[in-house]
Amino acid sequence: PVIDFFLSFRSPYTAIVADRVAALADAYDADLRLRFVLPMVMRNLPLPKAKREYILPDTAREARRIGVPFGKICDPVGRPVERGYSLLPWAIEQGRGMDYVRVFLNNVWAKGVDANSNSGMRRIVEGAGLDWRVARQILGNDDWRDEAEANRLEMMSLGVWGVPSFKIGETVTWGQDRLWLIEDELKKTG
Repeated sequence: PVIDFFLSFRSPYTAIVADRVAALADAYDADLRLRFVLPMVMRNLPLPKAKREYILPDTAREARRIGVPFGKICDPVGRPVERGYSLLPWAIEQGRGMDYVRVFLNNVWAKGVDANSNSGMRRIVEGAGLDWRVARQILGNDDWRDEAEANRLEMMSLGVWGVPSFKIGETVTWGQDRLWLIEDELKKTG
């Protein structure tokens, strides 16, 4: 089975679900396709004030409930997301895509690492088991933009607009708290 995992490096909900998605894919021997998209704010989607004020406290509550580190934050909006995405296709090619996603998210959402700095990116890259010397040569490229846009279009065509979102077979769902739907589908394929 294949799980499409629509994610954003700026999404705190993506940060607290990434480890569980990886574990679920491993448990059911599923292929995990990383479908990164630009954050809503970087796509010029309006975000009401009430929602902006709700997201971080709600994520912190959920993180405590499920026992996931969260809260020492260095918001990666803007250039840090772009720098992170500039290395993601390479990390995927190296077979370390999900490791890179998990380390990036954990570092910016739980450890306060600045992905806009080279020292922060080096920590992330090496934490994912990747070679910083190679990463430095490709860091900041724009080659990822077409893929991110194709992922966004695919996500929207499935009827979801936010992350984390998931697709397996004909089942599509949005939200870190809906991972059980994906597991139900995996059980049917097993």
